[in-house]
Amino acid sequence: MGRRIAVGDIHGCISTFSSLVEDKIRLTQTDTLFLTGDYIDRGPDSKAVVEYILGLRRASYNLVLLMGNHEYLLLHAGESMEYYKLWMLNSGFTTLRDFGIDMDKHPGPEALKRLPFPYHEFFMNLRFYAETPGFFITHGCFEGRTENPLDDQNSMIWRRSESYNESFLQGRILIHGHTPASLEEIRRRADDPGALILNLDAGCVYAGKSGLGYLAALDLDSRELFALKNCE
Repeated sequence: MGRRIAVGDIHGCISTFSSLVEDKIRLTQTDTLFLTGDYIDRGPDSKAVVEYILGLRRASYNLVLLMGNHEYLLLHAGESMEYYKLWMLNSGFTTLRDFGIDMDKHPGPEALKRLPFPYHEFFMNLRFYAETPGFFITHGCFEGRTENPLDDQNSMIWRRSESYNESFLQGRILIHGHTPASLEEIRRRADDPGALILNLDAGCVYAGKSGLGYLAALDLDSRELFALKNCE
C-alpha cells in the first residue's frame, strides 16, 4: 500500500507544484494524490498546471481530482454572463490568457468555446468530494447542520465556515482547502491528533503576505506535512 497525500490550492503555481510533487513528496506510482481543487486562476500558468496533472495521469500515477470554486466558475462562465463576470472578478482572465484565448476577439462567454475539448473534459470530470478510509476530502467545507453534507455541492466548493457533523462523519477527518491559512496554523493542526478538520490551503499564490505563500501537502496516515515556499 502506498501513501495517501492531499495537496492544497495550487492556483497556477506550476513550478512550486511540480517541485513539491517531485522533490518534497517524491510521488511514486503506489501513492494516491488527492488534489483539493483551485488549479487555475491568479498564478503564473494555469494551463501548465493542468498539463502537469494530465501528464501524471498519463504516466499512471493515482490521482483523485476535486473541483474548486474556480473550476466551477470556469465551467459556468460559458453558460451565462453572470458567471462570466464573477469569474473575471476572480481572475478568470489569467486562465484565458494562459490558454491563449483572445478575449477581444472572443468576448464574454464566447471565450469558453475556444477552450479545447480535452481541457473542458478535464474540468467537467472533477469530483465534489473524495472519501477514503478515515477521511473526507473537499475543496470548501461541509455544511455541518445538514443531515447529509454530501448532498450540498455548493458548500463543498464555496463554504469557508468550518463545522463538524459528528453523527455523519463518525470520527472521520475532513480535509479541505479554499481558505488561505498560515503555514504555522496548518502545521499546528496537522500535529494535533485530536484535530477533526484540517485546512491545507497555505495561500501559495499570495507570496509576500504574512504567513502565506506556501503550497502544502499532508500524508494522511503519518500526518507528515510537506510544504514548499512559492518558487515561481
